[in-house]
Amino acid sequence: MSYYTVLELKQDATQTAILSAYRSQALRFHPQRNPQADPQKFQQIAEAFLVLSDPEFRASYDRFGESGLRHITTQTQKGTQKLIFDGQNYCNLQKALDTFEHIFSTTDPFAAEYDSGISAFGAAPGLDETKWRPRPERKRKDPDLFVDLNLKLEELYFGCVKKRKVTRRLINADQTYSQREEIVEIQVKPGWKPLTEVRFKELGDEAPGVIPSDIVFVVKEEPHPIFKRQGDDLIVNLKISLLEALGGFTREIQTLDGRALHTDIQEIVQPGALKTIHGEGMPSEKGKGNMLVRFDVEFPKHVPEHSKKLLREVLKQCE
Repeated sequence: MSYYTVLELKQDATQTAILSAYRSQALRFHPQRNPQADPQKFQQIAEAFLVLSDPEFRASYDRFGESGLRHITTQTQKGTQKLIFDGQNYCNLQKALDTFEHIFSTTDPFAAEYDSGISAFGAAPGLDETKWRPRPERKRKDPDLFVDLNLKLEELYFGCVKKRKVTRRLINADQTYSQREEIVEIQVKPGWKPLTEVRFKELGDEAPGVIPSDIVFVVKEEPHPIFKRQGDDLIVNLKISLLEALGGFTREIQTLDGRALHTDIQEIVQPGALKTIHGEGMPSEKGKGNMLVRFDVEFPKHVPEHSKKLLREVLKQCE
Protein backbone atom coordinates (compact mmCIF):
# COMPACT_ATOMS: atom_id res chain seq x y z
CA MET A 1 0.00 0.00 0.00
CA SER A 2 1.33 3.42 -0.93
CA TYR A 3 2.27 5.93 1.76
CA TYR A 4 -0.18 8.39 0.23
CA THR A 5 -2.98 5.84 0.55
CA VAL A 6 -2.06 5.18 4.18
CA LEU A 7 -2.52 8.87 5.00
CA GLU A 8 -5.46 9.25 2.59
CA LEU A 9 -3.63 11.91 0.59
CA LYS A 10 -3.10 12.83 -3.03
CA GLN A 11 0.43 12.70 -4.39
CA ASP A 12 0.63 16.49 -4.66
CA ALA A 13 -0.26 16.99 -0.98
CA THR A 14 1.44 19.89 0.77
CA GLN A 15 3.54 19.51 3.92
CA THR A 16 0.73 21.11 5.90
CA ALA A 17 -1.72 18.53 4.57
CA ILE A 18 0.70 15.70 5.38
CA LEU A 19 1.09 16.87 8.97
CA SER A 20 -2.67 17.32 9.37
CA ALA A 21 -3.38 13.86 7.94
CA TYR A 22 -0.82 12.28 10.24
CA ARG A 23 -2.25 13.93 13.34
CA SER A 24 -5.76 12.80 12.43
CA GLN A 25 -4.82 9.21 11.56
CA ALA A 26 -2.40 8.79 14.48
CA LEU A 27 -5.07 9.86 16.97
CA ARG A 28 -7.53 7.49 15.34
CA PHE A 29 -5.32 4.40 15.43
CA HIS A 30 -3.25 5.03 18.57
CA PRO A 31 -3.23 1.80 20.67
CA GLN A 32 -4.28 3.67 23.81
CA ARG A 33 -7.34 5.17 22.16
CA ASN A 34 -8.31 2.19 20.09
CA PRO A 35 -7.08 -1.08 21.66
CA GLN A 36 -8.81 -3.05 18.87
CA ALA A 37 -6.79 -1.28 16.17
CA ASP A 38 -3.98 -3.15 14.46
CA PRO A 39 -0.62 -1.87 15.82
CA GLN A 40 0.84 -2.40 12.34
CA LYS A 41 -1.55 0.25 11.04
CA PHE A 42 -0.26 2.74 13.61
CA GLN A 43 3.30 1.94 12.53
CA GLN A 44 2.40 2.36 8.84
CA ILE A 45 0.94 5.79 9.55
CA ALA A 46 4.12 6.92 11.31
CA GLU A 47 6.34 5.45 8.58
CA ALA A 48 4.34 7.17 5.85
CA PHE A 49 4.62 10.49 7.69
CA LEU A 50 8.37 10.16 8.31
CA VAL A 51 9.04 9.52 4.62
CA LEU A 52 6.61 12.02 3.07
CA SER A 53 7.48 14.84 5.48
CA ASP A 54 11.14 14.76 4.40
CA PRO A 55 11.62 16.34 0.93
CA GLU A 56 14.63 14.17 0.04
CA PHE A 57 13.01 10.88 1.06
CA ARG A 58 9.71 11.86 -0.53
CA ALA A 59 11.38 12.67 -3.86
CA SER A 60 13.18 9.32 -3.85
CA TYR A 61 9.96 7.50 -2.91
CA ASP A 62 7.93 9.31 -5.60
CA ARG A 63 10.45 8.28 -8.22
CA PHE A 64 11.42 4.74 -7.20
CA GLY A 65 8.92 3.64 -4.56
CA GLU A 66 10.17 1.80 -1.47
CA SER A 67 13.20 0.52 -3.41
CA GLY A 68 14.41 4.10 -3.60
CA LEU A 69 14.67 4.21 0.20
CA ARG A 70 16.75 1.09 0.69
CA HIS A 71 20.15 1.70 2.27
CA ILE A 72 19.87 5.47 1.99
CA THR A 73 22.16 7.17 4.49
CA THR A 74 22.70 10.78 5.40
CA GLN A 75 26.25 11.80 6.17
CA THR A 76 27.87 14.91 7.59
CA GLN A 77 31.34 16.16 6.74
CA LYS A 78 32.55 14.70 10.03
CA GLY A 79 31.45 11.25 9.00
CA THR A 80 28.14 10.95 10.80
CA GLN A 81 25.80 8.57 9.01
CA LYS A 82 22.18 7.62 9.56
CA LEU A 83 20.48 4.48 8.20
CA ILE A 84 17.15 5.43 6.59
CA PHE A 85 15.57 2.22 5.33
CA ASP A 86 17.07 -1.22 5.99
CA GLY A 87 15.03 -3.21 3.50
CA GLN A 88 12.43 -4.31 6.08
CA ASN A 89 10.40 -1.83 8.10
CA TYR A 90 11.76 1.64 8.62
CA CYS A 91 9.37 2.27 11.52
CA ASN A 92 8.71 -0.19 14.35
CA LEU A 93 6.18 0.31 17.14
CA GLN A 94 8.63 2.10 19.43
CA LYS A 95 9.59 4.55 16.69
CA ALA A 96 5.91 5.12 15.89
CA LEU A 97 5.24 5.99 19.53
CA ASP A 98 8.30 8.26 19.60
CA THR A 99 7.09 10.05 16.47
CA PHE A 100 3.65 10.53 18.00
CA GLU A 101 5.16 12.04 21.15
CA HIS A 102 7.42 14.33 19.14
CA ILE A 103 4.61 15.68 16.94
CA PHE A 104 2.32 16.28 19.91
CA SER A 105 5.11 17.54 22.18
CA THR A 106 3.60 21.02 22.44
CA THR A 107 0.12 19.73 23.32
CA ASP A 108 -1.21 16.79 25.25
CA PRO A 109 -3.13 14.56 22.80
CA PHE A 110 -4.78 12.87 25.76
CA ALA A 111 -6.06 16.19 27.12
CA ALA A 112 -9.05 18.32 26.09
CA GLU A 113 -9.15 19.52 22.49
CA TYR A 114 -11.86 22.09 23.12
CA ASP A 115 -12.90 24.39 25.92
CA SER A 116 -15.81 22.03 26.56
CA GLY A 117 -13.31 19.55 28.00
CA ILE A 118 -14.00 16.67 25.57
CA SER A 119 -10.88 14.49 25.36
CA ALA A 120 -9.28 13.81 22.01
CA PHE A 121 -9.40 10.13 22.90
CA GLY A 122 -12.81 10.23 24.51
CA ALA A 123 -13.59 9.87 28.20
CA ALA A 124 -13.04 6.58 29.96
CA PRO A 125 -15.87 5.36 32.22
CA GLY A 126 -15.88 7.32 35.47
CA LEU A 127 -13.42 9.94 34.19
CA ASP A 128 -14.36 13.58 34.60
CA GLU A 129 -14.16 14.98 31.04
CA THR A 130 -13.54 18.52 32.31
CA LYS A 131 -10.18 17.55 33.86
CA TRP A 132 -6.93 17.52 31.94
CA ARG A 133 -4.73 14.49 32.19
CA PRO A 134 -1.08 15.03 33.21
CA ARG A 135 1.33 15.19 30.33
CA PRO A 136 3.47 12.05 30.11
CA GLU A 137 7.12 12.42 31.06
CA ARG A 138 9.64 12.77 28.28
CA LYS A 139 11.63 9.67 27.51
CA ARG A 140 15.28 9.54 28.39
CA LYS A 141 17.80 8.40 25.82
CA ASP A 142 20.29 5.64 26.47
CA PRO A 143 23.95 6.78 26.31
CA ASP A 144 25.90 6.29 23.10
CA LEU A 145 27.54 2.92 22.43
CA PHE A 146 31.08 3.26 21.05
CA VAL A 147 32.54 0.54 18.83
CA ASP A 148 36.07 0.46 17.39
CA LEU A 149 36.34 0.49 13.60
CA ASN A 150 39.81 -0.87 12.83
CA LEU A 151 41.12 0.22 9.44
CA LYS A 152 44.34 -0.35 7.56
CA LEU A 153 46.30 2.67 6.37
CA GLU A 154 45.56 1.66 2.76
CA GLU A 155 41.82 1.69 3.49
CA LEU A 156 42.12 5.20 4.89
CA TYR A 157 44.18 6.25 1.88
CA PHE A 158 41.87 4.95 -0.85
CA GLY A 159 38.56 4.89 1.02
CA CYS A 160 36.39 1.80 1.22
CA VAL A 161 33.04 0.38 2.31
CA LYS A 162 33.00 -1.54 5.57
CA LYS A 163 30.06 -3.66 6.68
CA ARG A 164 29.37 -4.36 10.32
CA LYS A 165 26.72 -6.58 11.91
CA VAL A 166 24.64 -5.08 14.70
CA THR A 167 22.47 -7.30 16.91
CA ARG A 168 19.74 -5.38 18.69
CA ARG A 169 16.74 -6.09 20.88
CA LEU A 170 13.38 -4.89 19.56
CA ILE A 171 9.95 -4.47 21.14
CA ASN A 172 7.26 -6.39 19.26
CA ALA A 173 3.68 -5.24 18.79
CA ASP A 174 2.58 -7.52 21.66
CA GLN A 175 5.25 -5.92 23.91
CA THR A 176 7.48 -9.02 23.84
CA TYR A 177 11.13 -8.83 22.79
CA SER A 178 12.95 -10.23 19.81
CA GLN A 179 16.52 -10.11 18.51
CA ARG A 180 17.34 -8.83 15.04
CA GLU A 181 20.61 -8.59 13.19
CA GLU A 182 21.20 -5.61 10.94
CA ILE A 183 24.07 -5.00 8.57
CA VAL A 184 25.21 -1.39 8.46
CA GLU A 185 27.44 0.01 5.73
CA ILE A 186 30.09 2.58 6.53
CA GLN A 187 31.39 4.66 3.65
CA VAL A 188 35.01 5.33 4.61
CA LYS A 189 36.20 8.46 2.84
CA PRO A 190 39.82 8.82 1.66
CA GLY A 191 41.87 10.65 4.26
CA TRP A 192 39.74 9.93 7.32
CA LYS A 193 41.78 10.37 10.49
CA PRO A 194 41.86 8.27 13.65
CA LEU A 195 38.99 9.04 16.08
CA THR A 196 36.65 9.98 13.20
CA GLU A 197 33.15 9.06 14.39
CA VAL A 198 30.41 7.43 12.32
CA ARG A 199 27.06 7.68 14.08
CA PHE A 200 23.97 5.53 13.47
CA LYS A 201 20.95 7.08 15.15
CA GLU A 202 18.91 5.03 17.63
CA LEU A 203 20.31 1.67 16.55
CA GLY A 204 20.73 0.36 20.09
CA ASP A 205 18.42 -1.91 22.09
CA GLU A 206 14.81 -0.88 22.58
CA ALA A 207 13.22 -0.68 26.02
CA PRO A 208 9.91 0.71 27.27
CA GLY A 209 10.03 4.44 27.91
CA VAL A 210 13.59 4.77 26.60
CA ILE A 211 14.93 6.16 23.33
CA PRO A 212 17.48 3.67 21.93
CA SER A 213 21.11 4.72 22.06
CA ASP A 214 23.12 5.79 19.05
CA ILE A 215 25.84 3.40 17.91
CA VAL A 216 29.05 5.28 17.20
CA PHE A 217 31.87 3.63 15.27
CA VAL A 218 35.26 5.21 16.07
CA VAL A 219 38.09 4.92 13.53
CA LYS A 220 41.21 3.16 14.81
CA GLU A 221 44.23 3.12 12.50
CA GLU A 222 46.18 -0.13 12.41
CA PRO A 223 50.00 0.12 12.45
CA HIS A 224 51.66 -0.02 9.02
CA PRO A 225 54.94 -1.92 8.48
CA ILE A 226 56.51 0.89 6.42
CA PHE A 227 54.69 4.18 6.86
CA LYS A 228 53.80 6.17 9.94
CA ARG A 229 51.08 8.77 9.70
CA GLN A 230 51.45 12.28 11.07
CA GLY A 231 48.31 14.26 10.30
CA ASP A 232 48.10 14.32 6.50
CA ASP A 233 51.81 13.45 6.10
CA LEU A 234 53.39 10.03 5.76
CA ILE A 235 56.77 9.32 7.35
CA VAL A 236 59.03 6.59 6.00
CA ASN A 237 62.45 5.57 7.34
CA LEU A 238 65.15 4.97 4.74
CA LYS A 239 68.32 3.18 5.78
CA ILE A 240 71.50 4.31 4.00
CA SER A 241 75.14 3.49 4.50
CA LEU A 242 77.77 5.94 5.75
CA LEU A 243 79.26 5.92 2.27
CA GLU A 244 75.89 6.89 0.77
CA ALA A 245 75.42 9.60 3.40
CA LEU A 246 78.76 11.15 2.46
CA GLY A 247 78.97 10.39 -1.23
CA GLY A 248 75.38 10.57 -2.45
CA PHE A 249 73.07 7.89 -3.81
CA THR A 250 69.95 7.18 -5.85
CA ARG A 251 67.07 5.14 -4.52
CA GLU A 252 63.48 4.23 -5.40
CA ILE A 253 60.89 4.76 -2.67
CA GLN A 254 57.62 2.84 -2.87
CA THR A 255 54.46 4.91 -2.32
CA LEU A 256 51.34 3.73 -0.53
CA ASP A 257 49.52 3.34 -3.85
CA GLY A 258 52.29 1.19 -5.35
CA ARG A 259 54.25 3.72 -7.41
CA ALA A 260 58.05 3.97 -7.31
CA LEU A 261 59.51 7.43 -6.67
CA HIS A 262 63.03 7.94 -8.03
CA THR A 263 65.09 9.84 -5.45
CA ASP A 264 68.52 11.30 -6.25
CA ILE A 265 70.47 12.59 -3.23
CA GLN A 266 73.91 14.10 -3.85
CA GLU A 267 74.36 16.31 -0.79
CA ILE A 268 75.71 15.07 2.53
CA VAL A 269 72.95 13.52 4.63
CA GLN A 270 72.99 13.97 8.39
CA PRO A 271 71.64 11.11 10.54
CA GLY A 272 67.93 11.69 11.16
CA ALA A 273 67.63 14.30 8.39
CA LEU A 274 64.28 14.67 6.64
CA LYS A 275 63.54 15.07 2.95
CA THR A 276 60.08 16.32 1.97
CA ILE A 277 58.41 14.94 -1.13
CA HIS A 278 55.42 17.18 -1.71
CA GLY A 279 51.98 15.78 -2.54
CA GLU A 280 52.76 12.15 -1.70
CA GLY A 281 51.00 11.97 1.66
CA MET A 282 47.43 11.22 2.69
CA PRO A 283 44.49 12.73 0.78
CA SER A 284 42.51 15.50 2.43
CA GLU A 285 39.93 18.15 1.57
CA LYS A 286 42.78 20.55 0.76
CA GLY A 287 44.64 18.15 -1.51
CA LYS A 288 47.32 15.73 -0.34
CA GLY A 289 49.87 15.85 2.42
CA ASN A 290 53.58 15.21 1.99
CA MET A 291 55.89 12.24 2.33
CA LEU A 292 58.68 12.79 4.82
CA VAL A 293 61.72 10.58 4.24
CA ARG A 294 63.78 10.18 7.42
CA PHE A 295 67.32 8.98 6.78
CA ASP A 296 68.75 6.35 9.09
CA VAL A 297 72.53 6.33 8.55
CA GLU A 298 74.09 2.96 9.35
CA PHE A 299 77.67 3.18 10.54
CA PRO A 300 80.10 0.31 9.98
CA LYS A 301 80.62 -1.98 12.95
CA HIS A 302 84.35 -2.34 12.30
CA VAL A 303 87.00 -0.26 10.47
CA PRO A 304 90.51 -1.71 9.88
CA GLU A 305 93.45 0.34 11.20
CA HIS A 306 94.85 1.14 7.77
CA SER A 307 91.42 2.36 6.67
CA LYS A 308 91.17 4.62 9.72
CA LYS A 309 94.35 6.40 8.68
CA LEU A 310 92.98 6.94 5.21
CA LEU A 311 89.70 8.24 6.63
CA ARG A 312 91.50 10.69 8.89
CA GLU A 313 93.43 12.09 5.96
CA VAL A 314 90.33 12.36 3.77
CA LEU A 315 88.09 13.85 6.45
CA LYS A 316 90.69 16.45 7.40
CA GLN A 317 90.23 17.89 3.92
CA CYS A 318 86.45 18.08 4.44
CA GLU A 319 86.42 20.18 7.60
